[in-house]
Amino acid sequence: MICVIDRKGTTIEYQAGCIYIKQGRTKRRPLPINQLEQVIVYGNPLVETSVWRNLAEASVPVIMLSSRGKPQTALLGSSLAVRLPLRRMQHRLANIPEAATSMARWFIRRKFKSYSLALATLSDRFSIDIEALESFSRNRVQAENQLDYAENVAEVMGIEGRLAHVWFNLLTQTLPVKYNFTGRNRRPPRDPVNSLLSLGYTMLVSEVRQAILIEGFDPSLGFLHQDYPGREALALDFMEILRTGVDDFVFRWLDETDLNPSSFFYRKKDGCRLSKGTRPLFFQAWAQHRENWPRFDSLGETGQKAPIRELLLGQTAKTRQYMIGLEDKYVFGKNSIQDEI
Repeated sequence: MICVIDRKGTTIEYQAGCIYIKQGRTKRRPLPINQLEQVIVYGNPLVETSVWRNLAEASVPVIMLSSRGKPQTALLGSSLAVRLPLRRMQHRLANIPEAATSMARWFIRRKFKSYSLALATLSDRFSIDIEALESFSRNRVQAENQLDYAENVAEVMGIEGRLAHVWFNLLTQTLPVKYNFTGRNRRPPRDPVNSLLSLGYTMLVSEVRQAILIEGFDPSLGFLHQDYPGREALALDFMEILRTGVDDFVFRWLDETDLNPSSFFYRKKDGCRLSKGTRPLFFQAWAQHRENWPRFDSLGETGQKAPIRELLLGQTAKTRQYMIGLEDKYVFGKNSIQDEI
């Protein structure tokens, strides 16, 4: 269950394993913390510190979204897990250039395969530009082949960036003109599609962050995304695997939702954002999507759906096993590394 707090003058209290949301003198029914999977907060509600403490202890991720663009989004959750050996292995591999490059390829290969998810939905819901589609398909095959020869993380990032540019060009040629989408932009997003993508990616990184904390990884030390103060690089690495699931969701939501000019508002400083009346529609749809996240296999084929936490559990387990193989090869001199796919 997702809890969205989106009204002025809201007070949140904790009592006996539940949170209570009060609006003026009205006190809503209790929400058991053990039933919450994510809490989303807009604006500045009054919240007891015991609420944050108990949500963290229950490993419930919290997203604090600004209603005006600043300050930036804050993510709250539990502290680092106790699996110190896993974090030590992660740090050792990050300090070995060859191993770090292999890990970067690991994440990007999966992202390239996952494009099939959003591509299928884009083709199904909109009149896709055939020439742009063929260009993207050619470039994806070329990018997958180039990954084999990438000698460092910077080259992997360059390959990923070029294909991402072609992907967003495909969206520019395909999405209806009414959305004014001319390419990826953010901070602030300048059109409805970018607004939805940014919000969706924010929701996703909250899920990813909590999953890798529970698994025992250090979220601040990445392989593809380099460490930077205030940025949890490994969470961004893992997010690449599931990022096109957000694209898939946005395409479906745009196609299925009755939107009009009042569904979004635009300010020069804050960019394009969902209106207050439209946000509930988005979050209701997101709650359903996160329980039915589309899967993809090693060949990029789409099929069954599963809760996003289940998919993250599988991806973290596979990544941990691949890291063990890299450690055997680069630290212990064994040749037990598994194939990257």
